[in-house]
Amino acid sequence: MRKLLSTVAFLAITISSASAADMAPRYKAPPPIIAPVWSWTGFYGGIHVGGGWSDSTATVTQANFPGFAVASIGNNGNGVVGGGQIGYNWQFAPNWVLGIEGDISGTGIRNANVSPVFIAGGGPVGAGFNHLADRNIDWMASIRGRLGYAADRWLIYFTGGGAWADVNYRTDFTGFGFNPLSANKTLSGWVVGGGVEYAVTNNWTVRAEYLYYDFGDERLVNLSPVIIGASSITTFDTKVNVVRAGVNYKF
Repeated sequence: MRKLLSTVAFLAITISSASAADMAPRYKAPPPIIAPVWSWTGFYGGIHVGGGWSDSTATVTQANFPGFAVASIGNNGNGVVGGGQIGYNWQFAPNWVLGIEGDISGTGIRNANVSPVFIAGGGPVGAGFNHLADRNIDWMASIRGRLGYAADRWLIYFTGGGAWADVNYRTDFTGFGFNPLSANKTLSGWVVGGGVEYAVTNNWTVRAEYLYYDFGDERLVNLSPVIIGASSITTFDTKVNVVRAGVNYKF
């Protein structure tokens, strides 16, 4: 009897230990959840809106029509800028970001300026004798490289590349019988700037940036139908500043 009780007790202890060993893994603490590291690598596309202003001049000189001073006309203007962009980023080493972006913006930047005609070394000729220099920038586009430094979901970047603009001009030398001139030009130039971007979610980012465009000088010639060889030459200096905000979807 005593031997039987000892055997039963031994079996009970063995079964209990085995059951505890089987159940123990079920009560282990779950492994910690590690948040995925954000990466800027990938294609994206989005829209932007902001404001632009042009701080430049138009210079007017006369050829074979002497006696008048060179005119320097302020050609400042401002307006709304808005459009879209697409691009690709590659994050490496491990916090640097290299990318390429193309964008196009419609603009409301308009200039309409009139300046009196002055006699060389003297005062204005009189009423009705004016230089007219109008400039309207319809759109601007660019293809730019981007180089930035990423701190997780924040990105600070510099950008630069080639730029193009569609511009409408109107010039005149009123009071002297010159033909008014209207012209549409597609200008090329360069753009530089920088900005900051933040990843709100795994797919959506927001940004704020500044861009400076330089399209060089554009020369337009108004001819006189009365005085053979006489012309009024207007040279536009076109530089544009843009501040804009944007939102992108990262694929």
